[in-house]
Amino acid sequence: MSQPVITVRPEATLEVAASLMSTHGVSGLPVVDRRPRLVGVLSQKDIVRVLHERAGLSLPGGIFDLILDSTKARRSDLPRECREILETTRVRPAMSNRPITVNADASLDEAIRLLIEHKINRLPVVEKGTMIGIVSRHDLLSGFL
Repeated sequence: MSQPVITVRPEATLEVAASLMSTHGVSGLPVVDRRPRLVGVLSQKDIVRVLHERAGLSLPGGIFDLILDSTKARRSDLPRECREILETTRVRPAMSNRPITVNADASLDEAIRLLIEHKINRLPVVEKGTMIGIVSRHDLLSGFL
């Protein structure tokens, strides 16, 4: 389990969330309100989905896709448009608002089952309704080493 947990507020912009993810080397963030109560989870996939829906951005499968798509699309305005979307879109409409969580006393098997069953990369760990940490696939794999 990782502590302390890097979180973001629902009223923050996607730009703030993306910057936090980049700075801390994570692919998703728990979203907490002022209490702080867990209200959702925001992943890189959620941000890419918003950019795809609003600007037509597609996630490349590799470096060749990135090069070939950019020359084919000929959209020099795409980076600017994506930047504007990140600056103006709030976390709340982009986040998954029904986060899958695990209790602090759950077994390793239970955490792995939830990650696989829900096809997610991170599980907020809660104790008596309060988030106390987060378990990622990386944490679980590191535990086996």
